[in-house]
Formats: sequence, structure tokens, C-alpha cells
Amino acid sequence: MLTYADAKRLADTYVDVTTRGGGAVTKALAKPYGWVFFYNNREFIETGNPRKRYAGNAPIIVDRFDGELRVTGTGGPLEGYLAEYEATLPSARLQFEPEEPPDAG
Repeated sequence: MLTYADAKRLADTYVDVTTRGGGAVTKALAKPYGWVFFYNNREFIETGNPRKRYAGNAPIIVDRFDGELRVTGTGGPLEGYLAEYEATLPSARLQFEPEEPPDAG
């Protein structure tokens, strides 16, 4: 089972590879089965310049049980993508206590 730190490293690597080093994870949402990571352009994060903001940067689910990364989508609400993912999981995985990211709150 992954810790938050393990999952964050996976998310960081995914973002680094897909953005060629231009993006960074901005926050994480804890779920019973893992975390949902959000990311954006480093330049946008640092400057707030809206022209540097990524478009189409779908949140990433990292499953804490098997390390699977699942890219959600951007065409609908996040809740819909999470519901679709949760419907594929054994119900026991939805009963775990979420591990909050250390930087939450």
C-alpha cells in the first residue's frame, strides 16, 4: 500500500514527463482509495499569468492500493469522473479512512 509521499512521487513523475518539466502538482484531494492530484504550469503557479495556465490538464487519481494512475477528464465535473472510477472498485476500498496530504488545510 502506498503512502501519500509515494503517491505524490508518482504524480510528480507523471506531471514532469507529460509536461516536459513545465508543470507541477498544486494540490491533492484525499479519498479512501488514494489521492486526486491537480497540476498546472510552473510559470502560471509562480506568476499567476492566466496566459500560462494549462488547458486540458485533467486531475490524476493515484490508487494507494495498487499504485495505478488514472487520468480523469476535463469535459465534465470531477465528481462524475470520481464516481465512474469508484464504481470499478471493490466496495471495501471505499471504507478506508483517507490519508490527508500533509499540506492540506
